[in-house]
Amino acid sequence: MELRVQAMGNAYTTWIPSSVPAYRERTLSMEIKKMKKLLTIAVASAFVGLPSLSAAQTPHQDVPRVWLAQDIIGMKVSSQSGEHLGKIEDVVVHPGGEPSYAVLSFGGWLGMGDKHFAMPWNVLRALEADPAAKVGERSLVLPLEKERLKTAPGFDKKNWPSLANQEWTRDVDTFYKGDVNPNVRRAAEAGMRNSIISWRTSELKGTNVKTPTGEKLGDVKELAIDSNGRVSYVALSVGGFLGVGDKVVAVPWGSLNFSMAGPESDKKLITLASTKEQLTGAPSFLSGKEHCDQMCDQQWIDTVYSYYSQPKYWTSTEVIGSAHESNR
Repeated sequence: MELRVQAMGNAYTTWIPSSVPAYRERTLSMEIKKMKKLLTIAVASAFVGLPSLSAAQTPHQDVPRVWLAQDIIGMKVSSQSGEHLGKIEDVVVHPGGEPSYAVLSFGGWLGMGDKHFAMPWNVLRALEADPAAKVGERSLVLPLEKERLKTAPGFDKKNWPSLANQEWTRDVDTFYKGDVNPNVRRAAEAGMRNSIISWRTSELKGTNVKTPTGEKLGDVKELAIDSNGRVSYVALSVGGFLGVGDKVVAVPWGSLNFSMAGPESDKKLITLASTKEQLTGAPSFLSGKEHCDQMCDQQWIDTVYSYYSQPKYWTSTEVIGSAHESNR
C-alpha cells in the first residue's frame, strides 16, 4: 500500500508492501516515524527560508540495506500471506550500477522442480527478521499470485541461458514490467542497457582480478548487494599481491573495470587500478558470521567508498548504468 502525508505543500510518499502482518506493522511504524521527522524539518525550513527537502529526502530514498551474497543465496522467498514459495538459487550481477536479477527455484508446488526463474531484483520485497522473536531470519517476499507465477518465464536449471546475450532478459523484463517497486530508484530501462557482461554471483567468487598491466592482484571472495539489487562492494583477497599472507580488503564495485579479452573477445576480465600502498591501508573485510553485521553496516561502507574516493551512489538520483564497462 502507499502511505502519504502532506504538509505546507510538501508531499511525502512511501510504498509499503502488503506483506505478512508482522512485516506490515513493523514497516508502517518505522515509516511513520521517518515521515514525521521529515515533516518537522520541512516546517522548520519554511520558517527560516531554507529550501524544501521533499524532493531530495523522501523516505523511499533512504539508504538501502546491504546483504552479503553468502546470506542471499539460499534465502527463503514467501508469498504475501507468508506461505513458503521457494528460495534464491543465485543472483546475476552486472558492471556499474545495473540492477541484479534474482534466480529462484519454486520447488515442487509449481510442478517445475527442474526449472529456475529469473526476475528483476526489485520485484522482491525485503523482510527483516523480527528482533523480538526467539527464532527469526531475513527473507524475501514475492508479491505475486501463484497462478501468475505458473506462467512466468523459466529455464532448465542444468542449461542456463547465455548471459552474454543481451536478449536473455527480454521476456523476463516484459513479464514483470508492472511488478517492480515504484519507489526504488529507477534503473536504466531494459532496452537502454548496454551491458554485455553478466556474472552469476556463485561463479564470480574465486574469479581473478588483475592490475591494468596484467599482473594478478587477487581474487573475489565475497560480494555485498543492497536491497535495490545493486552490488555495493566486493571482498578481494590481495595477500599474495602484497606479500603479507592472508589479507582481504573491501573494494567498491565501481572501482573495478570489466572488459572482454582474448583472441575472440570472449573472456571476461576484471581489473583494478590500485597501488600496493593503497591496498595495504584499505579497509579490511572480516569473514565469519560474527562480523556480518559490521560488513553490512552503512557507516562502514561509507568509509570504504571514501577511502577509494568513489561517489556514494545511494546519495544521488542517478539513473543506473554501466559506467565501468569496456570492450576490447
